[in-house]
Parts: sequence; structure tokens; C-alpha cells
Amino acid sequence: MDSNKKEFLKRGIDYPIIDGARTLPGKYYHSRDIYEEEVKKIFHKFWILACRDEEIPMVGDYKLIEVQDESIIIVKEKPNKITALFNVCSHRGTQLCNQPKGNFKTNSIQCPYHAWTYGLDGKLLRAPQMKEGNGFSKSRCALPQAHIRIWEGFVFISLAENPQPFEVQMEALMGKFVDWKMAELRIAHHIEYKLNCNWKLILQNYQECYHCPGVHPLLSKLTPVHSAQHDYSKGAVIGGFMDLSQKGGSMTMDGKAAAQPVYDVTGDDLQRVYYYSVYPNMLLTPHPDYVMFHQITPLGPGKIINDCYWLFHPDVIHDRGAQDRIKSAVDFWDLTNKQDWKVCEQMQIGTKSSRFTRGYYSGREEILHTLDKELLQALGHEDPE
Repeated sequence: MDSNKKEFLKRGIDYPIIDGARTLPGKYYHSRDIYEEEVKKIFHKFWILACRDEEIPMVGDYKLIEVQDESIIIVKEKPNKITALFNVCSHRGTQLCNQPKGNFKTNSIQCPYHAWTYGLDGKLLRAPQMKEGNGFSKSRCALPQAHIRIWEGFVFISLAENPQPFEVQMEALMGKFVDWKMAELRIAHHIEYKLNCNWKLILQNYQECYHCPGVHPLLSKLTPVHSAQHDYSKGAVIGGFMDLSQKGGSMTMDGKAAAQPVYDVTGDDLQRVYYYSVYPNMLLTPHPDYVMFHQITPLGPGKIINDCYWLFHPDVIHDRGAQDRIKSAVDFWDLTNKQDWKVCEQMQIGTKSSRFTRGYYSGREEILHTLDKELLQALGHEDPE
């Protein structure tokens, strides 16, 4: 084994592929059967991003998370506890609430149909005109709960009965970005994008810059394409970084920093932008001065919602004089995102052609090949080759 291959394997990275490795067949972006299998074996099994804990700050605050046919209530149960409840009444299966976010004013959740009422912990408190005994017991009618973990201010859930330990799925990121103190950052801006493409195309696009010179002229100016390095590619976490061209700069419309470096960010991190995907629905991009992340919600084989958030230091958000700099960061990524979305939607259309069977990767797209293998392994499919 040559020294280069040893170094890649030591860091958990697949050895680079050669030009001409094959892509997934087009059906993996269009088949309803494959999509439903992905929902069951990936989105209902892996730990997935649900929200930021700051989105539900007060007891009784909640946010709904939709995972295909499952609806989950992420609720602030106590000042220091968030709970994830399945949004389905134990009486006859009625959906308990349908507003995307809000506050349970009475610190209880009442079914709109027959007024069964639950505590924020999911326990059944009242069932009008129902008597205990003869098969009915309130203790047996608590709302089912999803597993929940909070990491760096991000709320993750798993719908699996016995999920893989969170620390195992997130191994590569445990402690990696402590200098950013992301739990203390706050949402400065949010854009919801509705896209006509498969969820996997967004992850694939995010993890390669082979397309950058032609699609992203401004990004390529701010971060040289040849500087891209993948420093981890193992399991559900894949990522790396690119260097910034301008000393002390960032990803903004003029390349200048949007703010002072975040908390304890120093050294090489002052000249890098990191790109990490947390399979299957999070893209995390720490900059020296702010953090951007995407939350992907699939709506079918060819539709997704992609929520993009910008996190800044609270002092920057509250500084009126800093608003133009925040806007410069938002405008840069909004421009870049729309450039990406355009080609992803075109790829969605093209891969449906009867004349497209499988494509060919370049040697610069080894991480996409890794993503394909992660998918096939999760689905239990043989490699099409």
C-alpha cells in the first residue's frame, strides 16, 4: 500500500477514485419505490437535524418537524429539557396540531377532536368521559417519543426504536468546532428554498467544487478551487475545507469579513471555510466570522425544502452598524445557493431521460462516490456495477 493511500485511510477517507468511476443509475433520483425505501431506512433510522434550540426558548414553545408521513412535535417541556413527541393522539390517531410552530399556552396539548389532553412530557392527563379499567389506562396512552440529542445548539432526533448512538454517527464532529461555541451563536437570517430536485443531489453538489469555476465565479475568486481538501469521509459525516484568498476575509459579496472572528477561532481556521455534510439532512459551513447551515426536508423523489440559516455572535446581531455586513454574507450565499439550485434542478430533469443510464465521475468527485456507497449500504443494495 503506497503512503498516500495509507494517509487517506488513516483519516477515514476513501482513496481517490480514478476518472470514469460510475455514478448511480438515474432511477435513484426518480423512483418512488427507492424514495420510500430511503425514508424508511435512512430518514427514519439516522439521527437527523430537527431545529435549533433557540427556536423554542420558552416552556410550551414548539416546532413541527415533518419526516414524510411522520410529524414530530419538538417542544420545550421544561426550562432545560426539550422533548420530541409523535404528533398523533392515542385515542383514534388524530393529528394533535398542524401549525408549524407556536406555544402550548396551558402547558398541555389537547386533541382538537375529542379533547384528550396531554402534558408536555406526552403523558395523558385527561380523557373526557373515559373510565380507567376494562382495558383503558391513562398510563398506557402516553404519546410516543422520538429520541433526541442536542449538540452545539442543534436539536437532532431519531425515529428509530434503537438508534445508533449519537456519538457514533457524529464521531467526526465531536469537539471539532468547539472554538466557534456554536451553541451560543444565534440565527441572524433564514431563507426557505423550495426546489424541484432529489435530496441527494444537494448533498452531492455541496461536497464537490469541480463545478465551481463554471457555476460560481465569485466563490472561486474568494476560495481557490485547488485548495479544497476533504479531511474526513467516514459513515454519516463527510467534509473538509477550502482556503480563503483574502487574509482575514470571508465569504461575502466583497470578500471582507462580516464580523470579528467568532469566539475562540484562531490560527489556520482564520483562513478556512469548512464544509461538512451530516447525512442525510444537514450541511454545516463554519466560517471564521459566522456559521451557515442547511436543513433538507425531502417531499418526494423530486422535491425538497432547503432551509438555510446564518448564525452570528449575538453582539453582532444586535449591532445596528453590523447589519450591512451580515447582509453581505447572506447575499453572497443566496447568490451561490441559487446558482447551485439551478444546476441541481437541471440535473434532476436530465437524469430522467431514457437515454441516461449512469454517468461518469471525475477523479475530483471521490466524495460523491463515497456518498453513493453510504446510500447503497443503508438501503442494503448491491453496487450496480
